[in-house]
Amino acid sequence: MKQHMNRNILSIALLTFAILSLGSCKKFLTEKQVATLTQDYYNDESGLNSLINGLYVYSRVKHEWEVNGARLIEPETDAYMTAAAAYAQMTSANYGTNVSAIANNNLTNFLGSANSNYAPMGTYPHINNCNIALDIIDNIKPGKFGSDEAFRKTRRSEILFLRAWAYYLVSNQLGDVPLLLTPRREDDGIYYFPKAKLEDIYKQIISDTRYAYENLPATTSDRGRITKWAAGHLLAKLYLNRAQAASFQNSGETHLKMLYKGNVATDLDSVITIATEVINGKGGAAGGIAPDYWTLFNPAVSETNPHNEVIWAAQFDVNISLDGRFGGNRSVNYHIGDYTNQTGVTRVQAYGRPFGTFKPTDFAYDNFHDKVYDSRYYKTFSYEYIGNMPAATSTSYTWSAGAATWWNANKPAGEPAVVAGSKRILSGKRALIYLENQKDEALDSTMVMSMPFQFMVRWIKSSVTNRYYYRLWHNGANMGLATGMTAPYLASKKYVDPLRGGSSDEANFNSENGTRDAILMRLAETFLIRAEAYGRKGQYAQAIADINVLRQRAAFKGGENRPNVLVEWEPKASLLAPSEKVAPYPANGDAYDKIQVTEDYFTPGTPQALAEGYIPTVTSKPDMFIHFIYNEKVREFLSEGIAWEDQHNAGILYDRVVYLNQMASDKAGLWPVAFNTASGNGQNGNGKGQMKKAYTFRPWPNNYLVLLTDETGKPLDDAARAAYQNPGY
Repeated sequence: MKQHMNRNILSIALLTFAILSLGSCKKFLTEKQVATLTQDYYNDESGLNSLINGLYVYSRVKHEWEVNGARLIEPETDAYMTAAAAYAQMTSANYGTNVSAIANNNLTNFLGSANSNYAPMGTYPHINNCNIALDIIDNIKPGKFGSDEAFRKTRRSEILFLRAWAYYLVSNQLGDVPLLLTPRREDDGIYYFPKAKLEDIYKQIISDTRYAYENLPATTSDRGRITKWAAGHLLAKLYLNRAQAASFQNSGETHLKMLYKGNVATDLDSVITIATEVINGKGGAAGGIAPDYWTLFNPAVSETNPHNEVIWAAQFDVNISLDGRFGGNRSVNYHIGDYTNQTGVTRVQAYGRPFGTFKPTDFAYDNFHDKVYDSRYYKTFSYEYIGNMPAATSTSYTWSAGAATWWNANKPAGEPAVVAGSKRILSGKRALIYLENQKDEALDSTMVMSMPFQFMVRWIKSSVTNRYYYRLWHNGANMGLATGMTAPYLASKKYVDPLRGGSSDEANFNSENGTRDAILMRLAETFLIRAEAYGRKGQYAQAIADINVLRQRAAFKGGENRPNVLVEWEPKASLLAPSEKVAPYPANGDAYDKIQVTEDYFTPGTPQALAEGYIPTVTSKPDMFIHFIYNEKVREFLSEGIAWEDQHNAGILYDRVVYLNQMASDKAGLWPVAFNTASGNGQNGNGKGQMKKAYTFRPWPNNYLVLLTDETGKPLDDAARAAYQNPGY
């Protein structure tokens, strides 16, 4: 083995592999760097175990540095986008070429790269490590791997699963990719890596995942290790992905034709069979679904006693020295808007570090049609912040004369009068809240701007001029779309980590080192995978039953308290019973009957279907059903890192982005118009972006293409590199 390869070779994904060893700890995965080993180390039982454990580092790829994995799997979708306008608008410089930011930064790192501190990392180094492990486990069979066949099959299943997972993720991004199934241990100067068809890749990874499903145990004492049910979940998803694209083989749309993975008549039946076994094996709706949605993400619960609904999670540790690479779970940094700007709120562990990297689209908020009855909205978003700074050092903005006059004349009984020029937000009091209303629900602008807190309301209306305004900051500045101000915004709280940096010490408030485990699969998704398969077969009753398992959990339960912000400000709070409007605002009975799904939700012309707001290209009941599933997935899995790959594989990513994500769309006239159009950068009703169908697949990076050779080691010429590149780039 060559311990030190030249810099160019390290930059090409298919030639490098990591020497990583992960030992046991209370959460199973602990990473350390091993720099002086030879491959002979892996030929005994202990070394092979270390190699297999080391493969689990790849489970973290979705939640690493945003230049590595996070940007590829979260934005730009119907419901999630990058906060920075140039990315959100999907400009060519960021998405459109083989030297764009997405290619040079994200794809290069995702495929495989190295830096001065760590061994090569990424998809193909990981795949090569899997191939080395398979070679040893099948041919050398050291120690227990040779004497205990059940043990060998279990570990072999883990390897096959983790290789299949890698091929699943990389083929989602690039389509046809090299399918490497044998280990490469030396650099011979020949970098001939022809692409395999997606159909052949899926045959391989379905076969590998099925082997894992048939040979893995249902439970494990090592938290984070693959089980039978994780393999079954992925297997059902692979069958579904192949079925979704079965009709695309002869499509006139290149981006759809590229999704074709084969046409197997039994795939939907296989989805239903495998998903049913996983659901039953995990305890069904009663034992497999967390009763309260928030417990899945509440760090006080999820880090110590994760619910059975979590099928597989990437492991991170409070001992941050064990997390290596990019400092643990980086997703804890990327979803939080700036809650500190003149709010009297300083950064604290409980609120998180406000990087403001990714944010929801307006559709993401609006897609929660029943915010009063569906608890997922207020359990997903950080809708309120409390002032935590003493008056002397508070960053709060001050009362203007006009706002102070209005407040003193209209304040609730018992509230103190205020004086112009004094700090508006007080410590321990409400500092910042959000309301995502519609234009026809606009609040009076004077009232909104005269609250003793920052009131971030999407639509306000002047009672003097009758003009409508879209997202104004407290001082009247334009906020949102392409106006240059990207924060604050109503942010997902699913990743907030009160132990960033390794402890609850508030001195860690600036730490980027996340310690939380990152959910990769949960049983709620298995239910929707099965529901989609049922619906694609026209078996809507069975599909609805699966969807309603999640609706039953989502509904506010009798006695469960609604947030004050909901009761006080949500337009539909008027529907609540009088007893539900009295603090602490307990729900008067189970709200499930208010959000229970029926076929009317995807039947053309019904009030329920109209309320669902289907995009213009979706007119038939079968198509409405598919898009209802993906609307529901937004409600259930927002910011959890599966939307891009799911919509991509279903062949609906482009349509949903251009009709639902205003920042990425190039379409005009689809959104309501405000007075503050900000020279076309604000809400003028038009899309701001450059999304193209080709962007549903990523470009191969130029710095990868220029290193490819033919079978003899001769570099590819321009024509051959162009032929290798994905269409549209």
